[in-house]
Amino acid sequence: MAKNEEKKGKGKKILIFILIACVIAFFLLGCGYIYFEYSRLSYLNLNFQNSWRSYIAYLTDHIPGLDKLSKYEYLEISDPFYMEKEILEIRLKAIKDESQRLEEQKHELQKILDQISQENERLVKQREELERLNKEYNEKLTQFTDYNKRIATLGSWLAKSTPAQIASALVREEVSVDLLVDTMLTLEPKSAAEIIQAIAAINPQKAAEIIAKMGEKKTNGNK
Repeated sequence: MAKNEEKKGKGKKILIFILIACVIAFFLLGCGYIYFEYSRLSYLNLNFQNSWRSYIAYLTDHIPGLDKLSKYEYLEISDPFYMEKEILEIRLKAIKDESQRLEEQKHELQKILDQISQENERLVKQREELERLNKEYNEKLTQFTDYNKRIATLGSWLAKSTPAQIASALVREEVSVDLLVDTMLTLEPKSAAEIIQAIAAINPQKAAEIIAKMGEKKTNGNK
């Protein structure tokens, strides 16, 4: 008998312990769920710390005589996900507008670069043309200077020579009329006349051509 009563007492204790454990577990689960809902509602911009005021306003709204003191209305709470979506759309639109603006600036800069490139090509061509003209000018100047030196040398030789002796060489075809005219213009008039007379004695035609050319050059020079 004692053993049965002892077993029953142990069974009651175990049952009471299980019940207490279940109550504690349900209590903890309930507290956890309440905290979960509290956190979720707080995320939706709800605050239980101020909810008692809304509750009192809700009660007075249904009590005769007190319903005029306050009026309870449900507040429309915006969806945070909707707000985040709106914010994201605004940001995406701003990024798209900025990208479009940068693309337009890129096109404008490309036009400017193309203009600069074309202008640079034109300047390069002008510089090449200027270099070419300068080279031709220097070549002509060198030739002219050299020609003048040779004319001056030839003139000094003719001035020191006897016209009758040098005339036979001057009438040859190798000596051009232009060369003789340019040389005569460097001589004293008397020396030039004597040489032309000596040439006329041998080749009157060439002497006439020399006189005609000298007249042309003097006329051009006077002009």
